[in-house]
Amino acid sequence: MTNTDRYSQHFISPEQFDITKKKPLFGPNGWILFVACNSGIQLGQDVKNEYQRMLKENNSELKEVPLLGTNQNPITSIFEDSETCPRLSCHVAGSNAYVFQCVHENISGNSVNENIQQLLQVIRTLRAHRAQTITVVTPYAPYSRQDKPTFMQREATHFRLFVDQLKISGADNHLTYHPHALSLYGLYEPDMKVIALSGLDLFIDVFSFLKNQPNTVVVSTDSGGAKFTIHYAEAMNLSHAIGNKFRSKKDETQMIGIIGDMENKEKAIITDDETVTGSSFLNVVKALHHKYGIKEIYAAITHMKIRKHHISKLIEAHQQHGLVQLHVTDSIPPLEEIKQLDFIHIHSLAQRFASTINRLHYNQSVSEVFYDLKNK
Repeated sequence: MTNTDRYSQHFISPEQFDITKKKPLFGPNGWILFVACNSGIQLGQDVKNEYQRMLKENNSELKEVPLLGTNQNPITSIFEDSETCPRLSCHVAGSNAYVFQCVHENISGNSVNENIQQLLQVIRTLRAHRAQTITVVTPYAPYSRQDKPTFMQREATHFRLFVDQLKISGADNHLTYHPHALSLYGLYEPDMKVIALSGLDLFIDVFSFLKNQPNTVVVSTDSGGAKFTIHYAEAMNLSHAIGNKFRSKKDETQMIGIIGDMENKEKAIITDDETVTGSSFLNVVKALHHKYGIKEIYAAITHMKIRKHHISKLIEAHQQHGLVQLHVTDSIPPLEEIKQLDFIHIHSLAQRFASTINRLHYNQSVSEVFYDLKNK
């Protein structure tokens, strides 16, 4: 079954929901409305296009989903003193609003905190003008690596601060993709709901040609991603291993070794949720290729946060250390330099978000969209 078939199979056309027979835009949480913050315009447009494509495939009378926030007419104005102010161009009362924002991005030049502030202001503006339900859509959950303080360091749990800000602004739900840690879930309850797509289905589809191969091992870059790697390895019917590393006082990653059965392995799949500098990833690639004799290395990293001056590490991994393919998503709008590398494959999340939003709009199970993971 292809991705398109899977998501379309679980798509709910408005005509299947009673209230929509009279008002096609309506669901139990209000009429559907897409709202794009200034750094989420492309994401909002992509998801809108996918949603409308599925409406057409299901012969729906609803032809278009309204979207506030475009390049020609952005929601948030920036004044000369750098203060910002969102303004809505239409009535939003009673809407089931989905607010798109790419908090981490390299296009606008905004910092993470600037994009968060714009997001919070848009949420508050929608709430002030009587949106019925507000769901925040950020493909990457900002500050998710700060879900708990570092041992023996005077830190706060800054992801909890981000969630608290969403609550105070008026958000009801948060839709995100492949979160850094499962501990994040508990920081929302009971005031908000989080819908976090795992990313397993994409990685399974990408490397389906390696499924059930005894000479292939799935490797996590560190112990933090071990649970995800184990679930992925089980779904692929492959063995798994874990990279063992530590960070020096200078925050430099040092590779110690790989824990797991590496005997008679010729191929490896590296899975990780994100990379910023590429150091951990490169160290694991080097160890697999030179220490353990892995000939072909494939990798899937969900959130490509890497900066320009670190891209050379990816190129080095490909040219010198056996990296054949690297698959990433567009959860972070990709740099042009990344797009130009032929061994890197970028996967859009628009279809997954459109399908999930459709299920949320009609209070249907999201897991049904991804129900067949164990049967792949």
